[in-house]
Amino acid sequence: MSQESVELDVCMVAHGVGPATIGGVTRWSDALARDLPALRIGLHRAGDELPPARCYHALMPSAVPAASASARARRRPVMLTVHAMGDPWEPENWRRRFDPQDVSHGGGGGGGGGGGGGDQGGNQGGNSQNAWIDRTYGAVDRIVAVGSAVAASHRAAAGRDIQVIANGVAVGRRRASRHEPVVGFVGRLAPIKRLERLLAAMELVREVNREARLVLVGPDDGPPEYARELRALAGRQGLRGAVVFTGAARPELWYPHFAVMAMSSDTEGMPLAVLEARAHGVPCVGPDVGGMREAIAEGGLVVAPGDPEALAEGILAVLGDSARADRLAEAAAAASTRWTATDTAAAYADLYARLGVH
Repeated sequence: MSQESVELDVCMVAHGVGPATIGGVTRWSDALARDLPALRIGLHRAGDELPPARCYHALMPSAVPAASASARARRRPVMLTVHAMGDPWEPENWRRRFDPQDVSHGGGGGGGGGGGGGDQGGNQGGNSQNAWIDRTYGAVDRIVAVGSAVAASHRAAAGRDIQVIANGVAVGRRRASRHEPVVGFVGRLAPIKRLERLLAAMELVREVNREARLVLVGPDDGPPEYARELRALAGRQGLRGAVVFTGAARPELWYPHFAVMAMSSDTEGMPLAVLEARAHGVPCVGPDVGGMREAIAEGGLVVAPGDPEALAEGILAVLGDSARADRLAEAAAAASTRWTATDTAAAYADLYARLGVH
């Protein structure tokens, strides 16, 4: 293929591609492309015809078959970045567990196999698992994970080395004032985020601090009944008038108003929202799942997962102790400078170069 016919340096491939202002691989890829202006980088849907490129970069396991097919046809390298935790292989129920609303976050090991439905049927054992692994981990030249916890969760199934290039965010952001007891959440309002748990925790918080308020920044991204459930919970007596749903919004406009950021997910990889909150000097409280401890670092508190009471206690520990909150805020801001978006971009530039993209 001639140099002139190559339209892209890097063709990123994902499912669930669409406008995204909060989280998800679309926002991640937009940031990386912006930080590597010397490279022609484009993001395309796995189900579409992919353009010529020097390198194909799958942004989730389920996008690998499409990316690798184009790469093989054009004799180009292909790589995979995993953003989500890898799930244990449970072929008898992976279809039931897979939530198509969550493909924008990358899908885990089992869930990411949405493209492999042909292996369902009579044989749901090792052959199905091995075929899926061959079509994903075995079909790429390099595998990258966005954090150490994410890498560890995929390494056994991949059976090979996984490079860690941690997510980073831009620094020099407006610092949060933290004068008001505003608890913030930034992300998709999707079932996997378990926001009903955060609302339950806020009821407990408001039993102690009646001034505490919750702001949920992000679009509804799940079944309509889940959106209705969240509004109904927010209308309960203990929360009535104390919960704001912003819808799709620019999170950088909201972080400076938060006293604390709270997460309640069942699983997280290396959540960008936590990293962004840190850069604004906002302490974070979240459950000890996936890469949450890695993301929060010294800039917040990690609590028992699946426990609204533990989450409420963590939030109150920040809201009720200004000296501690100040220490956590300073630690959060400092942590955000140790690995930034510039470092992430430089690491990917180096990896692309090693794959022949200069």
